[in-house]
Amino acid sequence: MTSTKEALRSLLAERAVIRGRITLSSGAVSEYYFDCKRVMLDSKGAPLVGEVFLDAIKTLPEPPLAIGGLTHGADPIIGAAMMKATEQRLRLDGFYIRKEPKKHGTQRLIENAPESGTPVVIVDDVVTKGGSVVKAVDGAESAGCRVVGVIVLVDRLEGGAEKIRARVPNAQYIPIFTLKDFLDIEEIKREWKKNSEQLSPAASM
Repeated sequence: MTSTKEALRSLLAERAVIRGRITLSSGAVSEYYFDCKRVMLDSKGAPLVGEVFLDAIKTLPEPPLAIGGLTHGADPIIGAAMMKATEQRLRLDGFYIRKEPKKHGTQRLIENAPESGTPVVIVDDVVTKGGSVVKAVDGAESAGCRVVGVIVLVDRLEGGAEKIRARVPNAQYIPIFTLKDFLDIEEIKREWKKNSEQLSPAASM
């Protein structure tokens, strides 16, 4: 019988992994891209995401009372995990952190900010260098939250994990999947080398 995690991995492999030279939010160019929203916002994928994240949350040494992250990558995860928690009669409130405070209205940085001292888990869809997660941690801690865990859907294995662990050494870092669950890293390196040689000035002379 296929496990929930394996069903989610298959769905991500089918719908979220895009091959080809793509510029990332960091400005770097990659031979592949994870468009996880194709699965997180899918009627079949969303329940799988919620269940897998809730299972990971249950392994944390201290149970969080709220789940949050930087909008928009974390938003579908927050909703899916909250709904699964509700089904199991567990308390798990949600909050999300803007990249910058609203320019109007309440001018909040955090929507539905937990009370100071609340243990929280930070989530995100894809980690590359870890900047979005660190920004979310900064925002949560500015509201007085205690970050007890960081859980991400896919870790691209490009240094993000190390940056996150250095920022919150007392919080457990859990990647549901890593690049190795979807792509052959050595094959990617060979493609990078081949494409770099083709694009170099010397190659065109």
